[in-house]
Amino acid sequence: MRNGNLLPSNVNVFLTAESSFFPSLESLMTILDKLKAARRVSVPIVGISTPDPAATVELIVTGINGDSPKLQWDSSAGMRPLNEEAAPCCFDAFDIVQACQGALSLPEGAILIVHMTNRWLDNPLVLQAIWNVRDAFKENHRMLVLLGPDLELPAELKHDVVLLDEPLPGRDALREIVLRVYRDAALDDGDAPLDEAVDALQGLSAFQAEQVTAMSLTREGLDIDAVWELKRKQIEQTPGLSVWRGGERFDDIGGVSTVKDFIGRIVHGKAKPGAVVFIDEIEKMLAGEGDLSGVSQDQLGAILSYMQDENAVGMIFVGPPGSAKSMVAKAAGNEAGIPTIQLDLGASKGSLVGQSENQMRQALKVVSSVSNGRSLWIATCNKLSNLPPELRRRFTLGTFFFDLPPWEERVVIWALYKRRYSILSDEEAIDDADWTGAEIRQCCDIAWRLDISLDEAAKFIVPVAKSAAQQIAKLRSEAVGKFLSASQPGTYRGVPITRESAKRSVQV
Repeated sequence: MRNGNLLPSNVNVFLTAESSFFPSLESLMTILDKLKAARRVSVPIVGISTPDPAATVELIVTGINGDSPKLQWDSSAGMRPLNEEAAPCCFDAFDIVQACQGALSLPEGAILIVHMTNRWLDNPLVLQAIWNVRDAFKENHRMLVLLGPDLELPAELKHDVVLLDEPLPGRDALREIVLRVYRDAALDDGDAPLDEAVDALQGLSAFQAEQVTAMSLTREGLDIDAVWELKRKQIEQTPGLSVWRGGERFDDIGGVSTVKDFIGRIVHGKAKPGAVVFIDEIEKMLAGEGDLSGVSQDQLGAILSYMQDENAVGMIFVGPPGSAKSMVAKAAGNEAGIPTIQLDLGASKGSLVGQSENQMRQALKVVSSVSNGRSLWIATCNKLSNLPPELRRRFTLGTFFFDLPPWEERVVIWALYKRRYSILSDEEAIDDADWTGAEIRQCCDIAWRLDISLDEAAKFIVPVAKSAAQQIAKLRSEAVGKFLSASQPGTYRGVPITRESAKRSVQV
């Protein structure tokens, strides 16, 4: 039955026989084809990692034809029939063990769907109950379908369950969702900004995309800015992911012209990325020092596999703190009109066994969907000695060294921040030799906050060139001839020794 009480209410609300978009949803049809193939050869247990369980249930109910009983179980509502044929054989089951035990009496060809299976897979009784249905179900084409947001099977079930991975909806599916929402709102779907809407919706499940589109619809049409903001909030529900909201552009960054030009060519080139993935201080995130749980090592392996399998490109920015590494990375997305997604590996770790691994893989799935499989990775670090060589090889666009800005770059940086803080140009002489851009900004900020001169504000600045002189000297020594220069074409050649460099100062 398509109406009434045999389908869950949340499915009836947004999917009906007349409005279903599944016939054109290529990713779900791929899952359906695999399910049908598994059913033809009598695979007894299938696990599906899905971002939208309700949509997957609807797919199974409508996509697998025949009069075989179809049921679902969850920990709140228990056992429920999904079609008329399942009603006579429905039974009471108050936990997943009872559901699996009772399923042994289901008739030939029956399909039982179990929700949130990932929450039960650390229980030996549950693992045994699932395993017990294997041979019995295989005999007469019955199937147990295990659903979860990111299933990771324990060793006891790895060889008995066929795992399928349902990706987030692609561009064609998202277009259908936008058009359907327009039609449901009695708006002319010919006026729908499809390309802009799809760009903004990528990375959301089908249900999320529909809700975000509907909430952003006005009488004049779709508010793309509102879609983006709602989409950012949805992405940030994934542990470890956040969307950078700053408005920086490359013109707001003084110096480092070589790396800015290089990134500009990439983001507007033949293989334009769909999103920038930014990892700050990656050497601290993946060093794994003192991590006996193996989580950091698993995260490293997940990133290595992802970048290789997805053919993702990236670059590493190395240099002293305050040398504009993070600012360039954050501005790269704005420069291309694409989101910059910050991946915080620490925030993706969980307290439960297996939770960190699952959350990391879910974050990578969202990255794939948001970027449409074309992500540009930018990682910053203050030293490379802790980074494994296999990770550095994945960042195929090179390692750029951000040195302390030379005199000519500091002139530009001073001008930028003086305009930003509305500081009138005067003739104060600031001894800014070896200051970073962050320290110039800090000086202007202090002068503005305290309403004092730049010369007086400079007395509150301790340059990193003095506080970490040995570390910077070591970084420069390691970078010479080995890393690309962020400021000059070619490899980094070190600091030129000239009379002017010995007594540098700038009139500001």
